[in-house]
Amino acid sequence: MRRLRKGRERRAGFTLLESLVVIALIALGASVASQLLRPRSGRLRLETSAQRFCETLRASRARAIATNSDASIVVDLSSKTYTSPIGPPGKFPAEALITLEVANTQQLTTRSGAITFFPDGGSTGADMTLQTPEARARIGVNWLTGSAKCEIS
Repeated sequence: MRRLRKGRERRAGFTLLESLVVIALIALGASVASQLLRPRSGRLRLETSAQRFCETLRASRARAIATNSDASIVVDLSSKTYTSPIGPPGKFPAEALITLEVANTQQLTTRSGAITFFPDGGSTGADMTLQTPEARARIGVNWLTGSAKCEIS
C-alpha cells in the first residue's frame, strides 16, 4: 500500500516551466524556418553581385601584375554573366538592368565587352551600372591605375 504525504497529492501532467520551454523552442524553430524560406531581397542580390564583380576585377588586376601578362574579364549583357581568368564565371541578378561602357577596342559585340588589365597595373577602363528597383550599383575601372571603384546606393 502506498502512502501519500500529508497535504500533497501527486498529479500527472506538465509543469508551467516545461510548457514554456516547449513553446519557446517552437517559436525559435518557426522564426528560423521563416528566414530560410523567405527569398533574398533584390537589394541584397544586387549588392552581393556587385561586390563579387569588384573582387574579380581587383583579383584580375593583381594576376596581371603577378604573371606579367594581360588579364581580361568578358561581360555578356545578354546572359548577364562574366568570365575571368580567375575563378568560375559569375552572374548578375536576372532582374538587373546593366549598362557597360568600355573602350571601342574592347567592344566584342553589341551585347558584350571586355575589361583588360595590363602588367603595369593599368587597364582599358570601364564604367558599368547595375540597377534593380531596390538599388543601384556603379562600378568604375580607372584606365590609368586599373583600380576598381564600387558604389552601391
